[in-house]
Amino acid sequence: MAKHSMPEMKEGSVNVTPLIDVVMCLIIFFMLVAKIGVSTGAAKMELPETIVGTKIENLGENLVVNVLNDPQTIINDPTTGQPKKNEKGQIQRRKLGDPYEELMVTAMVDQFQGKGEAKQIKLKGVAAGDFPFRRVLEAAIKGDPKKGLKPNPDFSVTLRAERDIEYRLLQLVLAEIAQAGVKNVNYAAVGKKMVEGAAPAH
Repeated sequence: MAKHSMPEMKEGSVNVTPLIDVVMCLIIFFMLVAKIGVSTGAAKMELPETIVGTKIENLGENLVVNVLNDPQTIINDPTTGQPKKNEKGQIQRRKLGDPYEELMVTAMVDQFQGKGEAKQIKLKGVAAGDFPFRRVLEAAIKGDPKKGLKPNPDFSVTLRAERDIEYRLLQLVLAEIAQAGVKNVNYAAVGKKMVEGAAPAH
């Protein structure tokens, strides 16, 4: 029988092409996982519907702000224990003396995007002239060396509000955003399909 010998290695080197392929696959995998794992802090809620709008792919330095009705304001039926609803099917809520207390505003205050969890931010503090939500936005625009934030005049806010929230409450949040000097505000909504042949609402 003929003996087969191992082929001689050229210049005594190892073929690293498969290793490079494996490393590239791992890099692509981790990039995809990191992209999927990014959280904006968006809360689950029923958003308003719209037939116009633009899908924003790259938000950049953006803070997602969730505006919800405070669950403590819900009026429950004493017999069933379930929330009362009006003729439109909306949950009935009681109005408090201070409208700020009827709101729940949450956002990712630690990291504007990518890490952390959405935390509740009070629009108005206990002390006079204290507005925590406004301070968060001002720090994002003007910068805060203590938190490692650099000035960013292009900072934007994406406002996510419940579909049935009263405008008098939403107005409080919009006023704070304006007072902080935020120039770019996006409103989150879900797309609504138009009935064929119907004219768009104005």
